This record gives sequence, C-alpha cells and structure tokens, in this order.
Amino acid sequence: MALSALAVIILVSTVVFFAYVVVPNEKTTLKIYCAASLLFPLERAGDAFEVAHPDINVEIEGHGSIQVIRQVTELGNKADLLFVADYSLIPLMMYNSTDPVSNQTFADWYARFASNKIVLAYTNSSKYANELNLTNWFSILQRSGVVFGFPNPTIDSLGYRALMTMQLAENYYGNNTIFYDLVTRNFDPPISSIPSEGNYTIFVPEVQQPKGSNVILRASSVQLIPLLETGSIDYCFLYLSNARQYGLRYVEFPDEFDLGNAQYKNLYESVTVSFEHQRFESVGLDRLGETIYYGFTIPNNAVNKDLAVDFAKFLLVGQGRDIFESSWQPVFVPSYTDNRQAIPSALQDFVTQESI
Repeated sequence: MALSALAVIILVSTVVFFAYVVVPNEKTTLKIYCAASLLFPLERAGDAFEVAHPDINVEIEGHGSIQVIRQVTELGNKADLLFVADYSLIPLMMYNSTDPVSNQTFADWYARFASNKIVLAYTNSSKYANELNLTNWFSILQRSGVVFGFPNPTIDSLGYRALMTMQLAENYYGNNTIFYDLVTRNFDPPISSIPSEGNYTIFVPEVQQPKGSNVILRASSVQLIPLLETGSIDYCFLYLSNARQYGLRYVEFPDEFDLGNAQYKNLYESVTVSFEHQRFESVGLDRLGETIYYGFTIPNNAVNKDLAVDFAKFLLVGQGRDIFESSWQPVFVPSYTDNRQAIPSALQDFVTQESI
C-alpha cells in the first residue's frame, strides 16, 4: 500500500511538472497596424521589445496608410498602435469617426515622429540603368520596354505622393509634359492633372487601371520591391529609407520635388490630389502636397493601452529608437503633436505642441 501511494504521488507530481513546463503562460499580444514602409524597422523593434518583455507578443501588420486606418475605423479591427506614413490622415479619418460600441471617436491626438523623401529606385538589372541620371530619369521611364511602378494612390500615401512628385518635376525641369507622358496616357480612365493659376489638381478616378504594360500599381510601397528585385519592373518610386534598407540603387531627387524638405512647403502645396471616390466623400480625403511626416496614435478603443504606451516610449527614447536610426529611419525627439494634453502622461515629456 505504501508503495502504491508513493507511485501515485510521483505520477501526480510528474503530470503537474509537465503541465507547468509544456503549457506556457499565455502571452499578451500587442497589435500594431503600420504603413508598409515601416515594416523593416518596426519588425526589428518588435523583436527587441519581445526580448525585453518575454510575456509580450508583438504582432505587426503592414498596409498602405489609408488602409491602416480603415482597419480600425471601417473594418472593425482592434489595434493598440497605428503607424502611418502621412500623419495628417489620423485627424482626418479618426477624429470625426465614432466607434459604434464605445461611442468615442477613434482618436484625438497624433505624434509626428519621423520624415522621409521620395527617390526613384532601381537595380543593376534595370533597363538603361547605366544611362540613368538626374537629368534623364523621366525620359528613360518613357522608353519602350521600360516598366515602372508606384503604389495605388487610393490605398498608400506613397501612391499619391508619387503623383505629386511627377507633377512638381515639371516646374523643376521646365517640361510641362512629364506628368502626361508618365501618368495620364498610361491609365484608362486617365489620371489627369489640371493647372489653375500656378497650382495643379490631380484627379484620381474611381478605378485606377494601367493601360498597356508600362506602369504597375501595387497596394503598398514594399510590394514593389520584390518586383524590382526579380526584374518584373525596372524602376519604382520609393521612400529613401526603404531603398537603403533593401540595398537598392536610386536617384535622389532635388528638394523641390522629393517632398522631404520643409523649406519647400509652399511649393509642395501647389499640388492637390483629388479622389473621385464615393467611399472618400464622407471624410474629404483630397490630399494637399506636404512635407513627408510619419505619425502614430493609440486608438481610443485599443485593448492594451498601457502596453502601447510602453512600446511608443521604447520607440521614442529606448532601444527602438536606435533600431530606427540604424535602419535609416531617424526618429524626432521631441516628436510633435496637435493635442499634448490628450497624449498619455508617460509620453508627454517626449512630445511638443505641433509647429510645422
């Protein structure tokens, strides 16, 4: 009897031990939706955050910036943090939209924390790569057999910014056919640019359908990179940070049309992209040319707000900032906000009231 009792005790102890070892404690998930152009540094920052917080699982999903916000405001998905490539989408799409469950607006602040500029990326295998330079890039994109790409402007910020860049390039080169030759004639229905007293309005129709094989659209900026690397396209408009991160060659555009220098704010604002989409009528999503600034927010309906604050602090002043710096995506400290009082108290020391 004593032996049997001992065997039972050993058996129970063994089961308890294996239950403890084999079944780990469930981790808390930090859900992040981000502009696809931030996937490279954010995934590395997420890995480092998990090392520092073994009980946390950082889940990151990349989209075009407009789609990032729609995940929360229209598709009903929950996010603890949102990162977008155009900070101004946050107030436009989230401040006046209400969560039907909580009856709160989806957000009431943003942090403007990084910048970028647009380049034309290519590889050694791109057609005419050995001829390409700052003075002839737009002519090379028009050559027979050359294929170039940019993101869909109704989904991704780089998409409408690429359109702005091509329009602004006309003034720089004194060539008023660049936009028509690269864009208008390559789409059916056309994406047209209409001048008025020194300004331009680019009209994007409901459907963006490239005509022929000269132009390729994708849903986000980083979806163009594999096409470039495999030779499916020869060139693409891309953010400078991504070109560096993925080891691509690139033409670095002048400040006058790379959208990366705040000193040219007035020039950038001479171009507006207008969307002829019923889906955008309620928010008025027309985009005025601006300097490129990234932004993030913690939605009011976030599940893990305190954890989101910890990650944001990790990014602004912790190891995450170092990771961003080493990924050619420097972070502003202090960052800028439009509503410092609404920012979580743990982040207020690292932001200042907006001034552009």
